[in-house]
Amino acid sequence: MKILFVAQYGPLAASSRTRVFDYLPLLRRAGVTCDVKIVTPDDLIKRNTRGVFSRLLYYVLSYSRALWTGWACVFTAPQYDAILIQKVLFSFPIPHLLRRYRHKIFFDFDDAIFTLENPNAGWINRLRTRRRAMGVPAMLQIAHCAIVENAYTAEFAARYCSCVSQITGPIDTARYVPRKKTTGEKVVLGWIGSQWTTRYLDLIRDPLAALSRQCPNLELRLIGAGDFDVPNLKIERMDWALETEVGHLQTFDIGLMPLPDDPFTRGKGGYKLLQYMACGLPVVASPVEINREIVTHGKTGFLAETEVEWIEFLGTLIKNKTLRNRMGAAGRARVIAHYALKKSSDQLLALLQRSIHQCDTLSQ
Repeated sequence: MKILFVAQYGPLAASSRTRVFDYLPLLRRAGVTCDVKIVTPDDLIKRNTRGVFSRLLYYVLSYSRALWTGWACVFTAPQYDAILIQKVLFSFPIPHLLRRYRHKIFFDFDDAIFTLENPNAGWINRLRTRRRAMGVPAMLQIAHCAIVENAYTAEFAARYCSCVSQITGPIDTARYVPRKKTTGEKVVLGWIGSQWTTRYLDLIRDPLAALSRQCPNLELRLIGAGDFDVPNLKIERMDWALETEVGHLQTFDIGLMPLPDDPFTRGKGGYKLLQYMACGLPVVASPVEINREIVTHGKTGFLAETEVEWIEFLGTLIKNKTLRNRMGAAGRARVIAHYALKKSSDQLLALLQRSIHQCDTLSQ
């Protein structure tokens, strides 16, 4: 079997890393020939954070590379048994030209990229999100099968594509592992994300302030975050890097995932929960879509809907190290059983093989 993966980003971007690049060693070990085309390489992504002109140039270059990659897919499609397009939204005429190869195209997307993420964002982001909202249906209509992360995005995909498969994560449980905690009085609440998603922490600012008054040994550690402050709470910020990510996560005692309930967040895949749980951490999260599936309330962590619940559930974990350890172990076991990279790789391979076999049978 020969597969072409078309990734929007390089391995530094979580979506491409987890849903393309992490699969490659396992698929190649299974005898699959894998080629990869990247639309926006890692060095180009860095332009997106250097001012308005650089961001505009970034979008122009990304669009140009997407068009070039699309034409490359059209001309090389006959060489492959399957083409897995991860999050790339080709513009006209590429979808029209790829339609003849519909039987071998798989379109994978994480997050609800078909929604307007933030109507109050700047004009460049508004143009970008509107293009995505129109582009996702076009890609789904030329795909033999859609691969999504949760039931919410699956429901949307099913409007345009008759075959929809859900693969949540995956998470490399051989890389994300627990580390023995040092004994001490300090309890570390942790969060991993980006400058853009730091705004979700505003939902628990008041609960964190209340807990800091109750528990003087409390500390908050943030990986990859923007500006965020809580009165009287010690906050340590850490830059995100692929090489240091796991080590930083292992210093947490409790993982946090607050989210508002809106059309965009309902499409999230809960990846930070998988990271926390794979590292043996108990979690407290908002009960939004996939979070309700990943977290077993009262066993692997807690689902907190109100500020009172955030204070109650975090307070319970802060005061009870034995409970933290028990929930953390249960969470890692759940991740290994349901969301591990090996399991998801086998699921993806079976989906590709089954679809290719069906197409071969129909063509005979």
